[in-house]
Amino acid sequence: MPRSRWALPFLALFAPHGGAVELSDQTLELHLGALGRASIPLRLIERASIMNWPWWAGLGVRIGRGVVGFVTQSGPAVVLQLAEPLEVRAPLRWTTQRVVVRVSDPESFLHALAERRYALPAD
Repeated sequence: MPRSRWALPFLALFAPHGGAVELSDQTLELHLGALGRASIPLRLIERASIMNWPWWAGLGVRIGRGVVGFVTQSGPAVVLQLAEPLEVRAPLRWTTQRVVVRVSDPESFLHALAERRYALPAD
């Protein structure tokens, strides 16, 4: 996850190693230090798109109307629409069907996500 220089003092307290996005064959793992965590089964992702995360929406793990954001910098972010509600830690337990994650290269991330989802075994 890219980090804004404005977020460094705050994130250094709760996420000293920054955030991590790990895409495996079955899940997408999001970690932002002690602030939040999500483990998203790839089979639950219905749609993925790109949005512009505004600076005024804040940084860190953000809870908004129907969305949880894992963002360390404003700018292009990936929006994941889930097929069913999923419990995440933000930093308390929270249920959502939309997750926003800020990655360095959203288009490459979407491409890798699509490849992994395509390779999933059919139910």
